[in-house]
Amino acid sequence: MACVRVRKLHPDLIASLRACARAGQLPRSVLRVRVMAAEGPEGEDLPDVFGRHQVVQDGVRFIPHFPFAGGVRFRATFDPRPLGRPDSERLTLEFSLPRKTSMVRAQVQRVFPSGDSLPENLLRFHACFSAPMQRGQALDHITLLGPDGRPAPDVLYRPPVELWDRSMTDLTILLDPGRIKRGLGPNRALGPPLRAGQQYTLAIGPGMVDRSGRALQSCYKSFHVTAAIREPIAVERWQVVVPPSGSRAALELLFPHPLDWALLPHAITIASAGGRPMDGRIAIDQGERRWSFAPNLPWSSGAYRIRVASSLEDVCGNGLRGAFDRALRSAADAAREVAGDAVDLHFRLPRCLAPPAVSSCAHEIPGK
Repeated sequence: MACVRVRKLHPDLIASLRACARAGQLPRSVLRVRVMAAEGPEGEDLPDVFGRHQVVQDGVRFIPHFPFAGGVRFRATFDPRPLGRPDSERLTLEFSLPRKTSMVRAQVQRVFPSGDSLPENLLRFHACFSAPMQRGQALDHITLLGPDGRPAPDVLYRPPVELWDRSMTDLTILLDPGRIKRGLGPNRALGPPLRAGQQYTLAIGPGMVDRSGRALQSCYKSFHVTAAIREPIAVERWQVVVPPSGSRAALELLFPHPLDWALLPHAITIASAGGRPMDGRIAIDQGERRWSFAPNLPWSSGAYRIRVASSLEDVCGNGLRGAFDRALRSAADAAREVAGDAVDLHFRLPRCLAPPAVSSCAHEIPGK
């Protein structure tokens, strides 16, 4: 793996570097690698590349935790002044690695919500691509086809900036909120973007290309429209299936309606009675209606807490504090909702005297 190395340093400087490294006090600023924003300023606020330092025979090198991405410009700086050498020269190197080329065409791996029956007031899709994509193409190459197979006019919202994640592999596609919210001008003039009982298809066309210039394979997601969901997320209606004590079986949360795929992995956490977050593996399936957590260590008997962040939303934009499509709120009401606390669910695992495989040690409780 490629690394950044500074060579032919003075022996005294090498000795200082070794002493700091042994003490675990080698300043990161001595050898620092940052990403250069293609259109940003040349200041000191460039994002750092995370990695580790290694003092070698005649110098020091920086080894990134992940390989340097091809086609990205980086800036490496070597500055020994934090080591008590104020007169030393500061060295700078700008570099980039070539992009790796491949004949494999990029494709849409998943589209969320993943179910084939979606509510009439659906707010957004998430499209996950197999490779980083180029920005600025979604407006022209993503359409929603109506029941007649033709593009439905003025259904998708066209934001000023496309809603990509930092990796440029996940794109959020919004339906027009002005047509979803009843009483607003677009809704009164055009009606809702989707109609219950009808069939629609989200089409992502081959005009989109990835960062290597490869054209995308076309993707089509068809779905049937069901009744709208215009109510807050009711945590008390969740079904909580708890695992047996002493096992690594998954804790399961079952939802009456699909929740937002992008928010679910971060909005729900599990903590022990002492409040310490637990580490484990999260899985989301059944059309984003089931969330499960398998711990790294076996469950022990005692009390546990399921914390649900106030940022959680369902696929229609409804949250814990209110529905997306509701009467206008006062500024005070909106402030209270933004400042709303998380919601906690609690469960307790009894001491299990039988082997973990015995089903009688498993319990199912309603959310409370």
